[in-house]
Amino acid sequence: MNSPLENIDKVPWQVQKLEELNSLKQSVYFDVEDFVEIIDYYVNQSSFKNSLKVAEYACRLHPSSIVLMLKRAQLLASVNKESHALELLSVVETLEPSNSEIFLTRGAIYSQMSKYEQAIEEYSKAIFESDEPDYVYCNIAFEYENMGNYDKTIEYLKKALDLNPENDLAMYEAAYCFDLLSLSQESIDFFSALIDRHPYSTEAWFNLGISYINAELFEKALESFEFALAIDPDHYSAVFHSAYAHSLMNQYTKAIKTYHTLLDKEGEDTDSVIHYYIGECYEKKEDFQNARLYYLKAVNLNPEITDAWIGLGVCENELGNVSSAIKNIKKGLELDPGNTAYLCILADIYYQEGKLVAGAECYEKAIESSPDEESIRMDYGDALAESGHFETASEVILKAIEDLGPGPNLYYRMAAFLFLRGKNKEGAFFLEEALTMDYDKHVHVLEQYVELKDNTEFIKLINLYSSC
Repeated sequence: MNSPLENIDKVPWQVQKLEELNSLKQSVYFDVEDFVEIIDYYVNQSSFKNSLKVAEYACRLHPSSIVLMLKRAQLLASVNKESHALELLSVVETLEPSNSEIFLTRGAIYSQMSKYEQAIEEYSKAIFESDEPDYVYCNIAFEYENMGNYDKTIEYLKKALDLNPENDLAMYEAAYCFDLLSLSQESIDFFSALIDRHPYSTEAWFNLGISYINAELFEKALESFEFALAIDPDHYSAVFHSAYAHSLMNQYTKAIKTYHTLLDKEGEDTDSVIHYYIGECYEKKEDFQNARLYYLKAVNLNPEITDAWIGLGVCENELGNVSSAIKNIKKGLELDPGNTAYLCILADIYYQEGKLVAGAECYEKAIESSPDEESIRMDYGDALAESGHFETASEVILKAIEDLGPGPNLYYRMAAFLFLRGKNKEGAFFLEEALTMDYDKHVHVLEQYVELKDNTEFIKLINLYSSC
């Protein structure tokens, strides 16, 4: 406890007095409330050893104080002395058996020890005596979540929200669970039922909107966000997700306008994420000049926003500034070296510039990072084929088939490359296998390689299998 005090004006007088007396090696005495103030200060400073020393000393001066014993038990657990903490709680329970803090503390310790069922048992004892039973239900829900029992998790989150519809923790945890399990309709039903009981819950309307986005019901999502904003016009996330929903509907002009309402608020022009999303909308509109402008604003505000560097690189490439494009995409890869999507974008630019070795190195890194990702192998093959290297493209796809096993996408690609090389007999084998696996996917390969529409043998086989 000999650490110097910083920002002394913000340090409680009790702490200042304690450290002064300690430095003089004089005896210290405070009442219980003052000791609690000191302990909490050190906890807030993450100085748990100091907190525990003070708690132990305070308990010697005030041996009958339940508050100090509970503080000490919590601090013992924080320094991984769970057994000692549990022993102390047993003593406290004999003195005050109905104190809900005992069960909450014991539940938290069991949770820390990964004894989730015992934690649930302790939390359950605390419900009826607690001042905030909805948060106790949340604690029980989290233990079921730790056990992977999401049905029970949602059941207890619902109990929490029945008691307190403004419990944002329960609201967002329920939304997280539904999203984790891809239960879009169940999420819609849950938040709709909550709104029926509590129609003025802003967060319920907002989370209903998110549920509709996950279900790809974007119009309904917008309606839900409008209700949330009618209750709370300053709800930042509802405005943001309204803009996002517009972008998902390809309504980029509306999305940009909505995003700008957030930037126009006082002090919000520093939001790099909003600038990034506006840039993305402009990019999708193929307005690369404006997209570049907003991506630049995003990275200037926050150099760690990786996607903005990649977007900036894509725009520079579209505007003909290839060296700048490569530089920006490499910057994004420095921040996220294993991102296969970024590696593939860089590879395609290298191929576009005829830098085949550099492009191949990027694709090989992407495959090394995600060896089971079929789309990377296909993109690699396509990049080689578009550069006129059909033989190497065939080798890449053949290696993919060896590594990943047979599949219609790879077989169609292999057939296409062989036919385009004039190897109709070998190509026919892969095409017949692909048509047998998934006939309808032949449309995609014809869209990718339109010249195959003039290949008599290729089309003949497709027509032959159309009647099968």
